[in-house]
Amino acid sequence: MIKFASVNGEIVPAEGASIGVTDLGLLRGYGMFDFLLILNGQPLFVEDYLDRFWRSAHQLKLKVPLDRDQLMAHIQQLIEANGLDNASMRLVLTGGYASDGYSPSEKANLIIIEHEYPTYTPDKYEKGIKLLLHEYQRQFPTIKTTNYVVGILMQEELQKAGADDLLFHHGGLITETTRANFFIVLPGDRIVTAGDGILEGITRKHTLMLARKHYQVEERQPALEELKTATEAFITSSTKRVMPVVQVSDVVIGNGQPGPVSKHLLELLKEAEAAYLKNDVRVS
Repeated sequence: MIKFASVNGEIVPAEGASIGVTDLGLLRGYGMFDFLLILNGQPLFVEDYLDRFWRSAHQLKLKVPLDRDQLMAHIQQLIEANGLDNASMRLVLTGGYASDGYSPSEKANLIIIEHEYPTYTPDKYEKGIKLLLHEYQRQFPTIKTTNYVVGILMQEELQKAGADDLLFHHGGLITETTRANFFIVLPGDRIVTAGDGILEGITRKHTLMLARKHYQVEERQPALEELKTATEAFITSSTKRVMPVVQVSDVVIGNGQPGPVSKHLLELLKEAEAAYLKNDVRVS
């Protein structure tokens, strides 16, 4: 059970954690976040997530109210307060309180929320998932903003289609899903994934590092037509790791079953996580 959250550097009971109604994140949707896993009491790949957190804040012209060491220490304090070995954590930074309802404050609001550990049923990996094509380009794709209007609005369509997520495309080229990076595998085990116009996922980064040791990798936006010739497809994210995709709208990928490349990369990623966790990054 999640007992505590953090608001502007203060650990408070989760049930009563709040910010004021004039916050720009509430009034205008001006905010960003990051999301990472906690495994064995340690934040996984935390250096990468904090790097991206600060990059996003810089792009939105927001100042993180804690320095990096302070934030690292506070993350660990919250982990210890909630006492969960395995969990997930969301770091949220908003535009702060806006006296005119529009202009960002000099002091952003920083909220840290711990969640229960996310799990997926084994069939997601054994049978693969379906994605639904949707023509859309996020306005600020390199920033993990709090704007998920399109994905949330399309939930009913996803349910009707029996799909797990939307796959965005624009101008005949594929970018990403609402909450994950997207990859295809072409004949000859060539891996293709968008290299720009997307969120630079941390799991994507580590998967690519591993993939380059075993496969040919191309960073470019795959064309929609390439879905028909792909032998495999998969997505990567913090919670899903490497999850196979067997259908995109009406297009069946390969033979309609998870393939060996995605399975191999999932195994390699789990090994990389275990190796990382052996080097205890907790703040003393």
